[in-house]
Amino acid sequence: MNFQAVVVNVTDLKRSIEFYGEVLGFTVLSQAEQLAAVSASGTDRTQVIVLREFGHSPLEGGGHIGLRAFVLEAESAEHLEKVASDLDSRKLLVSRREMDDWTAVVGRDPDGVSVVVAWHPDRGDDRSPRVPDAFLYGLGE
Repeated sequence: MNFQAVVVNVTDLKRSIEFYGEVLGFTVLSQAEQLAAVSASGTDRTQVIVLREFGHSPLEGGGHIGLRAFVLEAESAEHLEKVASDLDSRKLLVSRREMDDWTAVVGRDPDGVSVVVAWHPDRGDDRSPRVPDAFLYGLGE
C-alpha cells in the first residue's frame, strides 16, 4: 500500500497553500473556491494533500480542522535543514529529534496540525517503512 492522498480541513485556504508550497515544496495541482489539491515533489508516485477550507466556524460530526499529524520524509539532510529553517522563521518549529539512524523536525502547519519531516541518512534504496517509536505516538497531543 502506498500513500496517495490525505484530506486536511483548514481555516484559510490561501495561507495553507502558501505553507505547504513554501515550507514543504508541494505544488498546486488544482484549485477551486474552497478546495485545492497540492502534490509532493521528488517522487514518481502521486502523493496529494487535498486542502478543504471551512473557515473558523465550528464543524459538526467528524468535520474538524486538520488531522492529528502529517509525516513526510526529506529528500536529503540539506532539505531537512531547509524545512527546519522555514518552520523556525514562521515560528512554527516545535522540536527536533535525533536518533542513531534518523533525524526529524516537528512543526505545525498554520492550523496547528503536527507536521513531521524525517531524514534517514543510511536508507539507500530501502523504502520500507520504519517502525514508529513513542515519539510519533505523542504527536498532536
